[in-house]
Amino acid sequence: MRSVIFGVDGMTFRVLHPLIERGELPNFQKVTREGCEAILESKYPPLTPPAWTSLSTGLKPARHGVFDFWTYEEQAERGQPRKARVLTRRRGGKAIWNILSEFGKQVIVINVPATYPPEPVNGIMVSGYMTPGTGVDFTYPSSFKEELFRVAPNYQIDLEVNAYERLKTMGKVGPLADAILRMTEERVKLIMYLLKEKPWDFAYVAFIGADRLQHPLWEEVSALHPGTNAYFKMIDDALGQVLSLLGPDDTLFIVSDHGFGGHSSYFDINEYLYSKGLLKLGKSFEESRRKSGRATQFRQLVSRLGLRPLARKIKRSLKTLGMWAPPNFEAGLDRPALDDVDWEHTLAYVPSMSGFPSGYADIFLSPDITQGQIDELCADLRRQKDPKNGQPLIDEIFTTEVFGEGPYAPREPHLLLLPGDGITFRIELGNERIWEDLGKAFGSHHKDGVLYACGPKFRRGFKAPNAEIYDLVPTLLRAMELPFPVEFDGRVLEELFTEGQQAAVPSNGKEQSGEGGLAKRKLKKLLEI
Repeated sequence: MRSVIFGVDGMTFRVLHPLIERGELPNFQKVTREGCEAILESKYPPLTPPAWTSLSTGLKPARHGVFDFWTYEEQAERGQPRKARVLTRRRGGKAIWNILSEFGKQVIVINVPATYPPEPVNGIMVSGYMTPGTGVDFTYPSSFKEELFRVAPNYQIDLEVNAYERLKTMGKVGPLADAILRMTEERVKLIMYLLKEKPWDFAYVAFIGADRLQHPLWEEVSALHPGTNAYFKMIDDALGQVLSLLGPDDTLFIVSDHGFGGHSSYFDINEYLYSKGLLKLGKSFEESRRKSGRATQFRQLVSRLGLRPLARKIKRSLKTLGMWAPPNFEAGLDRPALDDVDWEHTLAYVPSMSGFPSGYADIFLSPDITQGQIDELCADLRRQKDPKNGQPLIDEIFTTEVFGEGPYAPREPHLLLLPGDGITFRIELGNERIWEDLGKAFGSHHKDGVLYACGPKFRRGFKAPNAEIYDLVPTLLRAMELPFPVEFDGRVLEELFTEGQQAAVPSNGKEQSGEGGLAKRKLKKLLEI
């Protein structure tokens, strides 16, 4: 009995369903017909590192320690700024590859984000997104790196940051799609080599190209442009190759870490907090805000004159010629702005721009803020509507508790905001109107991701209720008829299984937790062999 997790970063039913209906994805169509399909909700937040880590552990961020691309150091003293550093892997909890390795299962893990440096496993691991590059040791064992490049000489962990920025700047489907297809072709080559030539009981593979296409080219992707469709056809073909290797007792899960949608309206959350007197700035930040305000006024004038498409084209040309300075990147990410905030008097602030492309805002709250102020802030946010169409700004608001309980729970209170369709949050300052409509729709993350489950234990052609990303690991262990070594935050998706196929192990893991219990189960398993 073997299991595969086939992951596609940012895959969404908004694209899959139309392509399946057109007959362009025969292998996804087969899985839909022969297995279960469900929306896989990713809310806390719908961002690559925490979402993939929750998928891989069955835990919420408070237990695995990943909330963002960044981790924030504690304040040295009250009122002082905090430092942020890039986070490339989880800080706590066991991943499914650790659990299965401990049970003696042979595992293959390829390109899963936030897995650098690679971990010792009973098998092979190739680190994914957030790895500094192929110049470092990104495989376990490290000796496998040489074999990898013999099999896939042009293997890329991800598109190189500056190259990706140039391709996005061009605004054309062909060059970006071609680069992603070349990267994916090498990934498939490596995956199929490992699945055919190496022993394995569990394989976890991830593709990142859908995310890379959909952020800059959402209008084209959602319109089913032939150039972007080519990527999804390649993924479908890769799925077919994996399916051809599975036996009648094997199981397959197809997942995405989050979904995708388009936005053309921007809500400047920090300017909003500033206008409410909840965010206080230092002198240099105030000056930056005034400069940004003038730039915003110019953009809005250009839009009113109907010249925005022309201005966008000119800006794109200047960038291509190297005459427009790009942002500074560290691991492809803008560092959170923490230095010139008046922390002594600030009650609410969004430091990280991760929510801008990812469709959320994480408001850090001061311990000094009162419950009454929080309640009024939430009520006022819910009253905000897009001036373009009356769409409510807020879809959902969550408090700190949604991150779960554990050693990495935030010390300060938070508000996690998910916007309505067509809207995303910016952290820029200076736009006194707070809202801005850019006219063109770009892609941002959405809470509704993708889940398929296929195998002899699962129902056929079943449209299941919504699941959550924490539910994957406990459900996979149930399908593999293995006990739970820890208590998970997720649950077994009992509704996916056919009658009589539930294994005789608890769904929440409580009775199976503890080192002593795990040791006894391992000993019993050895005695049964």
